[in-house]
Amino acid sequence: MKLIASLLGTVGAAWSGYAVIALIAVALFGSGYMKGAASERADIDQEKLETALAYAGEILAQQDRANGLAADIEKLRTAQAPKDRFITREITRYVKVTPPADRCTLPGTWRLLHDAAATGTPIATETGPLAAATANPVADAAALETIGINYEACRTDQAKLAGWQRRYQTLEAGE
Repeated sequence: MKLIASLLGTVGAAWSGYAVIALIAVALFGSGYMKGAASERADIDQEKLETALAYAGEILAQQDRANGLAADIEKLRTAQAPKDRFITREITRYVKVTPPADRCTLPGTWRLLHDAAATGTPIATETGPLAAATANPVADAAALETIGINYEACRTDQAKLAGWQRRYQTLEAGE
């Protein structure tokens, strides 16, 4: 019996040594696995950060392009303003320097028809504003003022449209 107990003690000691080695191996493997998982998470986080920074860079680039287009549109409007003022001055000058014998009066419907043509909005027929305007003739200076205002509005709208078209083309091109 002593022999069996001694043999079991030796085997138990050997197994406990293997158990300790096995526990150390499992601990090392587990820590390596945890370090690898943490490293993988860090790689994923870094990739997400780089993607977010790329998107932010693209957003900033698009904003810069939009700001550039807005500046171009404002520059065009600013360049047009002196021309519009010149036209207004010329209308005023016409009124001051044109002798009454060289001036004319237009039918009252003229201004309504011109405004309708400029805006693209049809006017009411025999009833409404058209019928009321017939009684009020329009002086040539008032007609010129109406033309100047309508054309200025058209140029402003044209500049806006051109700006929107440039912006659309720029965004579509993805520049």
